[in-house]
Amino acid sequence: ISIVIPAYNVEKEIGACLDGLLAQVTPADEIIVVDDGSSDATRAIATSKGVRVLAQANRGAAAARNAGAENARGEIVLFIDGDSVPDAHWLAKMIAPFADSKVVGVSGEKKTRQKNLWARFIQEEYDYKYDRIAAHRNIDFVDSSTAAYRRDPFLANGGFDPALMEAEDVELSFRLAERGSTMILARDAIAWHTHPETLM
Repeated sequence: ISIVIPAYNVEKEIGACLDGLLAQVTPADEIIVVDDGSSDATRAIATSKGVRVLAQANRGAAAARNAGAENARGEIVLFIDGDSVPDAHWLAKMIAPFADSKVVGVSGEKKTRQKNLWARFIQEEYDYKYDRIAAHRNIDFVDSSTAAYRRDPFLANGGFDPALMEAEDVELSFRLAERGSTMILARDAIAWHTHPETLM
């Protein structure tokens, strides 16, 4: 089991993310931070946590995730963003669906503890999306901020499209779904996230 974190200038958040990953009830075999050309202390903080750190020139989150997956040793590769903090059972809940050999991808859910009205509105949108997705046994969208894939089919299908600066997870999910890949929503695999609190 490998966990990959694409990281660009997240010195204020990466420590909490890694602490959460290191405190998982079910530990990963390796944690890889891919520093995507940060100009702050992101790389130094990640290194101080004793995880594996890869560095590349700034090419975007999709390219960083792909680089992590290509260098990962795990049969299953999980992705989480550097500004999210996983629930202690996140990893265990994310990998449980892979007991079914047909499962290629798993999406967790992104939640927030914020009380700010705008942040709560954003979370309502996420919750509505998850409720709609959960109505189906197999899904066609895996959120890259809390995702897991079998490494071999992920790489065989080209991973995330690095030409896309956003929605690369949507594009990959639809591509996999069109090819008949089974993907599952793990509703109890929670990654805590801080949403924007203003429109700016």
